[in-house]
Amino acid sequence: MADNNLEPFEMIVISIDSMNKHLGDKKNKERLNNDKKKLYSIIDQTLSPYFQKRYAGRLVLNQHWKNANNDQRQRFTEGLYQSLVRSYALTLLNFDISQINVLAHLPITNEVKKITVKSEVMYRGELIPMNFSFGKFKEGWRFYDVKIEGVSYVKNYRNQFNAEISATGIDAVIDRLETM
Repeated sequence: MADNNLEPFEMIVISIDSMNKHLGDKKNKERLNNDKKKLYSIIDQTLSPYFQKRYAGRLVLNQHWKNANNDQRQRFTEGLYQSLVRSYALTLLNFDISQINVLAHLPITNEVKKITVKSEVMYRGELIPMNFSFGKFKEGWRFYDVKIEGVSYVKNYRNQFNAEISATGIDAVIDRLETM
């Protein structure tokens, strides 16, 4: 269970420390690359306390959200989250997590409802920006999007799923997500 009093900056630092502990050395990464179930479990445990699944699902479904029933919304949201966990996990295997630097931030005032926590990671000699979009929800601060090199997971998935839903329908997309 996440501490609802943590600020976004603290959540990212805690998550990175946890991932570094589990994925930090090359031997662990090789082992986890061969045990995807364990890898996904580590990423899920690290991200889920701080991630707002429903809001991310709503942003991705975009105009399809209003036409989806509650069961479709819930199943899509969970499938999307699991897809994000898998994608993020595989991406992190390629990064030296100890080289993720969370950039300085300004204090957050009560009026602020959304914030971006900026970080960067050294990858093959190049500094790659990795930014986390947070919103203030009833359960406290939660992130709902990750942008790596300026590419938003939400926008990327929205474009992908919009075309797929238009072609095959939301139930087909949900079925595919659930069987991945």
